[in-house]
Amino acid sequence: MVSLVTSESREVAGSLDSAVQRAMARRLWPSPKISLLIPIFVFALAMPMQFYLGPTRLSPYRLVLVATLIPCLIAWLSGSVGRVRLPDILMLLAAVWGAAILVGVHGIEQGLQSAGIFVIETFGAFLFARRYIRDVFAFQRMVSSLVLMVLFLLPFAVYENITGDPILLQSFGKIFSVYSMAGSEPRFGLRRAQGPFEHFILYGVVCSSVFALSFYVFGSGSRRGGRLTTGFVAMAVASSLSAGALLSVVVQTILIIWDKVTARVARRWGILAAAFAVAYVVVDLNSNRSPFTVFISYLTFNADNSYMRVHIWYFGTQSVMQHPIFGIGFKDWERPEWLGGSMDNFWLVTAVRYGLPGLLFIAGGLLSVCFGLGRLRNLSFDVAQCRKGLIITLCGLALASCTVHLWDAPYVLLVFLLGSGMWMFEPRNWDHLSTAREAHSLSSGGSYGTPEARYGGPAGRRRGRPTSDRLRS
Repeated sequence: MVSLVTSESREVAGSLDSAVQRAMARRLWPSPKISLLIPIFVFALAMPMQFYLGPTRLSPYRLVLVATLIPCLIAWLSGSVGRVRLPDILMLLAAVWGAAILVGVHGIEQGLQSAGIFVIETFGAFLFARRYIRDVFAFQRMVSSLVLMVLFLLPFAVYENITGDPILLQSFGKIFSVYSMAGSEPRFGLRRAQGPFEHFILYGVVCSSVFALSFYVFGSGSRRGGRLTTGFVAMAVASSLSAGALLSVVVQTILIIWDKVTARVARRWGILAAAFAVAYVVVDLNSNRSPFTVFISYLTFNADNSYMRVHIWYFGTQSVMQHPIFGIGFKDWERPEWLGGSMDNFWLVTAVRYGLPGLLFIAGGLLSVCFGLGRLRNLSFDVAQCRKGLIITLCGLALASCTVHLWDAPYVLLVFLLGSGMWMFEPRNWDHLSTAREAHSLSSGGSYGTPEARYGGPAGRRRGRPTSDRLRS
């Protein structure tokens, strides 16, 4: 009888203890609430329809940005998304400077509309990411949405490669106004996939922005199918048959390999940067062409494109030198009659339109995000993976942008990615994932709270990686 009472008492006490643990877990960290606006915005980027409100051309992603601009601005000014940092200031200056240039060059009547869109697509997209991506959960949801978007587009891209019909544009075009079908010579007997974007290379660049992110966020840990997903992303990029998009993937692959091979080497990224600097000097000393000209000549599928890109660079830089501060806005740039008006270099177009200050603001925003995140220390494994994926993605896009101009959705995606990493600058956001997992473990009666259970081994290791290695990653 005594033993029975004791047993029942122990069961009651255990039940009460479990209930207390579950209550503490719920108070410690509630279930993460991630805004549905993240996947809505990502998929809106891949919708080719466009419509007009008066003289203003709108699209699904612009509607999202317009609807959220004021709430995002209020959240940023109030400090609820973290304190104002250097990338915030640079992106704000880029938006304000570009808008002022457009109004100054084209007048209020013509320039104000373009200026408003530029502010929305530049600072609005940056603030959207700042507000709605505040922790590792939201960042992973963003990457998941991008991956799903690319995987959804892949079958249509392959169909377009084989049949030559841009099926997405044709389907949406039956109901909405969409981009025109881009004309191009077949490459390797295939039509270059345009997808839902205005040009083949834009489709390829958008897909390439998911390569390193999918590898680090889903493919480098214990998630099944992560590496396979990265392979499908590479297939989507290849379907564009665009050298600039493939360059982005090649650069990201090189950086991923370097990261894996030199995992225990101190100052490894400084060594890599020094190696690139030495290579630049060697090319400059041993060639009668500038290193950039040599770089461009090897990034095209045929000699004619290479020849034209070199001339675009020459006459484009001449335009920048003639209008170094205020640029020329959307006016036509000076060039020979035989040279087309397309300028396949995002950074050069930015300098031509908005002057060197506009270029420095946007390039400075990208560099400040990459270098700022690179200086962070003592990150958890999951946050460190997100950081690596984002920085390597931005590096790939920055180099690919030397061979293509970004506009509309691809440009907005670049700015959105810059803002998507700002949560990592706040140390209070780093431990959300481990805290939530511990809370879930407590609520389910698990033992995740111990160091051994949390890190998969002895204290001081996370998923098999030593602490000293994490600090250098």
